[in-house]
Amino acid sequence: MISIKKLYLSFTKEFDALHNINLEIEDSEKVALVGESDSGKTMLLRVLAKLEKIKSGEIYLKNIDLKKINFQHDISIGFVPKSFVFLNNKTIRENFVYILKERKFDSATINLKVLTALKNFGLENIQNIKVKDLSPYQKALAELARISMRKIDLYLIDDICSGLVPSEVQHIVSIFKDMIKENPESTFVFAMSNEEIARQLGLKVIKLVHGCIEENE
Repeated sequence: MISIKKLYLSFTKEFDALHNINLEIEDSEKVALVGESDSGKTMLLRVLAKLEKIKSGEIYLKNIDLKKINFQHDISIGFVPKSFVFLNNKTIRENFVYILKERKFDSATINLKVLTALKNFGLENIQNIKVKDLSPYQKALAELARISMRKIDLYLIDDICSGLVPSEVQHIVSIFKDMIKENPESTFVFAMSNEEIARQLGLKVIKLVHGCIEENE
């Protein structure tokens, strides 16, 4: 699924945000990139989502050069950033409908997919609240509900549990477990600061320190 060789990402001449990353992740593998703030875990997710331009190196997804990949046709990714991306002045429901309209779904399909996502993630009672008025926990649920509305080959999920209270974290972890169980053929790459969550989910742990891979397990 993912092959990375000699990857470097820099924002200044003096500092590599990612330094000599070499990594292989198999199809259907479930992986956690674990590290503290500024370890490079989020940057690596953003690189895989084609949101950062690398300095050098090779990246292939399903044997296709990342530079040439079309996420509409070649491979479907579900990227869940820590800084949520929504239309903030629109409601949860309006956001969901907008996304599906952009993907050219018909009205009946849109309605069914939106209703199912709202129900499955417990968002029915807040579906008409504007995104700007949601708590971080509610936004996290909305992000996960949003990507549930389509088939995903590669999940890229950033450290969305960071900053949540323990009960909220455990609910999100239970959702992760369900997602993994319901999508056995999909590849999951999480970025996490809490290694215990990775252990609870039974993920392969890849530790990053200062932009380098420290240890593979």
